[in-house]
Amino acid sequence: MNALCQLIIFAADAPVDFTAMGEHFRADNAKINIPHMIILALAVLVISSLIWALSRWQSDNESRKGESPQRLFDDLCKQHDLTSNNAKLLRKISRELQLPNPASLFVDPSLLISAGQLEKFQETQQQLTKVGEELFGYHLWKQAVASDSHHIS
Repeated sequence: MNALCQLIIFAADAPVDFTAMGEHFRADNAKINIPHMIILALAVLVISSLIWALSRWQSDNESRKGESPQRLFDDLCKQHDLTSNNAKLLRKISRELQLPNPASLFVDPSLLISAGQLEKFQETQQQLTKVGEELFGYHLWKQAVASDSHHIS
């Protein structure tokens, strides 16, 4: 029914005059509309600025979320509620052992044990033991120490 009504409305309208349709394509009628060009240039500028800002924001987000060994180490220190002195000690050990990823200290107890054998960390042996027990638990830490002492003998 709706289509029939539309056909009746189209038939009742006056015929469309298509003769003036190509007037703006002729060279004698061509003119530049400066306000429209300015609006178009501003729209292009705004859109390109938005695209640039979004891509910059996305790359910043990716870099913040990206893998950073130091950020992972800091997050693990917070998660394990390590004191600042213990975190500093672990940083020193990581630098001394030249670990590419300092967070590996939270996974491998043998790294802490090998650091305790270095002359530089002899005076911090008690603190190293305490940190090792905090990170790995008393039994696992003692087992790692015992295993290491068997390897040395």
